Amino acid sequence: MNSQKYKLSFTAASLSISESVIVADVYLACKNWDETKATIKEKNLLQARASSSGIRVLHELMQRLRELSDLQLELLVDGTVEEQKQLLWFAVSKTYSYIQEFAIEVVREKFMSLNFELSSLDYEAFYSRKADWHSELDEITASTQAKLRQVIFRMLREANVISAEHFIMPTLLSPRVEAALEPDAPTSYQIFPLHKINLSER
Repeated sequence: MNSQKYKLSFTAASLSISESVIVADVYLACKNWDETKATIKEKNLLQARASSSGIRVLHELMQRLRELSDLQLELLVDGTVEEQKQLLWFAVSKTYSYIQEFAIEVVREKFMSLNFELSSLDYEAFYSRKADWHSELDEITASTQAKLRQVIFRMLREANVISAEHFIMPTLLSPRVEAALEPDAPTSYQIFPLHKINLSER
């Protein structure tokens, strides 16, 4: 069994584009995550109806955004919607190795082999393979397992990695995003279905 357990708290929020931009903007104004958290809670900037759910979502988004450099956060705030989606997909994949491995080992591999349909069976096969090495996957309930799949597929759609019909769509990174992701290459590129063949050599 793998001693490094998967973090699986990503079900607390999907890609959450507008909320993530708010959090990043507040952080960039103070460059302090504790102050960011206090400001957002005090002003209820995420407009959560219940304080408990708002705190949970804020904690989740901050956990992801902490993985981004200041340059990446600045582009997240100032970029186009498509650039924001790509940066947030990168943030999610960097935060959660489970999602990163699914993006690279399943989505990218199918794309590179010109098999563009992503099915639930692809996910189930991935889950079973990982469960052989990660006991925490065997220990969660069936409903939680379904929730993991549901949220991952939703984020893939929100990031425009797959279509509403679950077909893998080629990603076109803007020059700004490509430059922002360069420090984390090649993994930062491999999480996207890109036509570039030699990304692993970068």
